[in-house]
Amino acid sequence: MKGENHGGKEIYEKYRKLSSKFKVKLNELTYRQYLALSYIVSKISSENKYPSKDEIKKVIGFTTDRMLYITLKALERKGFIKFNGLDSHPICQITEITQQLREVLEDRLLLIKNFTTYLNVRNKVKDVRIVEKLSAPQLPLLEGLELVRYLNNEKHVVHRWYTYLEDFPPGLVWKYIESFRVSREHKILDPFVGSGTTCVVAKLRGIDNIGVDINPVASFVTRVKTSFDRIPIGEFKKEAETILNEISQLSTVLKNCRLATKVLERMPKMELYQWLKPITQNYVAYARERVDEVENQSVREVLELALIESALESSNATFCPSTTFYPFRRKPSFPQAFKEEIQKMYEDLFLLSRAGAKWGNSTVLVEDSKEMSRFIDSNDIDFVFTSPPYPNDLEYTRQTKLELYLLGFIESEKDIQQIKRKMIKSSTKLIYRESNSDKYVEKYESIQLIISKLEKAFSDKNWGWNYPKMVAEYFGDLHIVLSELREVLKKDGIACFVVGDQTYKGILIPVGKILCEIAADLGFKTRLELFRVRRSTLHDIPLKEEVVILEKEEG
Repeated sequence: MKGENHGGKEIYEKYRKLSSKFKVKLNELTYRQYLALSYIVSKISSENKYPSKDEIKKVIGFTTDRMLYITLKALERKGFIKFNGLDSHPICQITEITQQLREVLEDRLLLIKNFTTYLNVRNKVKDVRIVEKLSAPQLPLLEGLELVRYLNNEKHVVHRWYTYLEDFPPGLVWKYIESFRVSREHKILDPFVGSGTTCVVAKLRGIDNIGVDINPVASFVTRVKTSFDRIPIGEFKKEAETILNEISQLSTVLKNCRLATKVLERMPKMELYQWLKPITQNYVAYARERVDEVENQSVREVLELALIESALESSNATFCPSTTFYPFRRKPSFPQAFKEEIQKMYEDLFLLSRAGAKWGNSTVLVEDSKEMSRFIDSNDIDFVFTSPPYPNDLEYTRQTKLELYLLGFIESEKDIQQIKRKMIKSSTKLIYRESNSDKYVEKYESIQLIISKLEKAFSDKNWGWNYPKMVAEYFGDLHIVLSELREVLKKDGIACFVVGDQTYKGILIPVGKILCEIAADLGFKTRLELFRVRRSTLHDIPLKEEVVILEKEEG
């Protein structure tokens, strides 16, 4: 439908075909370029006039002419406009290519200045007919532990409820639990819980477990995933189907208004548009408010998890190798993603409800693992399976920023800073003036040699490239973690760390080897096992991912 730039696989196919026809690459437009171009095209189509520079700046969220100039020059360079200059009237003209692409670039929601409230939209819901229905899967012909193994290793039940970068497979946790004969009498810890893989596997095996993460999104995801045995499946099905059908019924309304809610208003405008197109903002805003009305907490939280996963699936974001935003990548619409996610959850809950197993108990904490002896008793943990952040310069609060806002964990950028200051320093963006963990690794010649090489390699960089300091802080932080781990781990307890080597400018950082050196110095018995080898298109250095195995000995 003309003017209906709302995402989804069908619209993507239009983008692809038209891009090929006119020899332009829409999927190379950054979100700022897309927003400026889409607004210009929509203004011309609706009002038959070009917008002023101030109008474009307001829509994008720019406060200076300089950023607008850079954006419009980029659009000219890519063949979408002829730029006349910021002081010209009009400041640009669209090209013939853009004229032909109007049906996919036009988004009239950008022109709506008056926002409506959630209640105004909610009141338009009539008697909801249940058309969107959740379907139950067939039970596999297995039982007992074999059924649980199958659901964990083959179906990835519960694990698949949330996508997390750098996750390790659940089968790896299962393998090491069996290898070290960890049983129901033991307790498992994951001090960097991520998306909860270790805790979910432990729970499925009937083993009590503790998960810790300083990022509240990671802790929330893990807490919800490990609550699968407390979610009333019938009530979940009823609430989920009702909300899905409401969204379907309100589709026309949401495509012709702008919805304002507190959760989206808290997010900086440039961030909001960077992550979500206007129609996706509407769907997410409605779903966020509607899910909040669900009375049963466990049902509400699993629907919140479905919401944030679906918002990510339908967003402009990609996460490899870092967080970037491209509005014309192939993504499902929010309603499509939301339905698929809820269907997966229902299938998994259905299967687990019939497994007849005794599940373990999970405790999930939003805490700093560098202080774990403060909130975990001494000699309390039998087994650890975890993967600390790799020193790959990825800043994980950046990757989870949408979820942080949607779940209400932050209200401003200042709140993010408080989280970042406590994270393992695996990125140059996590280094602060007060960062001083490097003092713990001054005596390790292997680390100091790498730091010296990095200082030489980056001697011509004056800002934003402090990899030598990052490496020192990273291993200093892990030194603290291992020291704390000795306090909470029982004698003869085992800790497995999945780690990955890293390289900068051809300088190899053998993380597993160095971690073994630090651990041995702290009194652990150590060994390394190869997990897999990563290869990069940027260099020809193979990067090992290894499992560092530590055993606490007396002393």
